[in-house]
Amino acid sequence: MSKTRVALKCFGALMIVYVACVGFLVIKQRDFLYRPVSHDRPDIQLSNGMQVITVITQDGLTLQGWYAPPKDEKGVVILFHGQGLDIAYYPPKATYYREQGYGTLLAEYRGYGGNEATPTEDGLYKDARAYLNWLIEKQNIPENQIILHGTSLGSAVAVQMATEYEVKGVILGAPFKSALNVAQHRFPFIPFMDMLMWDQYRSDLKISTINAPVFIGTAGLDMVIPNDSSEALYDLAKQPKTKKEYPNSKHMGLHEHGFPADALEFIETNPTN
Repeated sequence: MSKTRVALKCFGALMIVYVACVGFLVIKQRDFLYRPVSHDRPDIQLSNGMQVITVITQDGLTLQGWYAPPKDEKGVVILFHGQGLDIAYYPPKATYYREQGYGTLLAEYRGYGGNEATPTEDGLYKDARAYLNWLIEKQNIPENQIILHGTSLGSAVAVQMATEYEVKGVILGAPFKSALNVAQHRFPFIPFMDMLMWDQYRSDLKISTINAPVFIGTAGLDMVIPNDSSEALYDLAKQPKTKKEYPNSKHMGLHEHGFPADALEFIETNPTN
């Protein structure tokens, strides 16, 4: 057998392996994007005095979240979590807001925290609208007294909601330019990612339409979201806006380094456009 034929056979085998790997990633992409934790959770699942609330999405799905009402006529901070956690891990992240008299709503997605259905981009937006509408219609909280706090994947949900509601402010922790951008960074060997990816979370195409003040926090030790992706998103936002890096923070540890206090101070001192 000639060297040319051997080379062609090797190339053909490599191409089969490559196509198979790409096909696997495409088919399983939502399993990589959404990673609900096991229901066998530690005691951190205690709600820290927050009440369980039920909302119904526009596609008829019943979801449960956790809510603590505001004090002293303050507004409400609604928190959208990232891909690999659920609201059971979020009461500590809401502590500072509650100490300042703000209400907090921990919004749980479909497929997470015991809620039914499978997560998708469109589905998470439906879920977020259900919580916002519950606050506005059932709790009589005006849109302009609602602050959206989104971390990682939740940042994209917060950005989308800020394009639909006239909120008081937007707080983004470890956000990304788009999920598409992150996927392209992680899988540079896959071409045409924009054609293959179903849930792209294009915050980069939306953030410039937000009229509320935007605070972005990045983690210096973040191993999940490249900081240049957060920087690119910040550059696209309108004023008033600011960003701050927390050098000693990991991806999900921003609240341990003063992030909520810095964000709330900025939102309170900068009026909506």
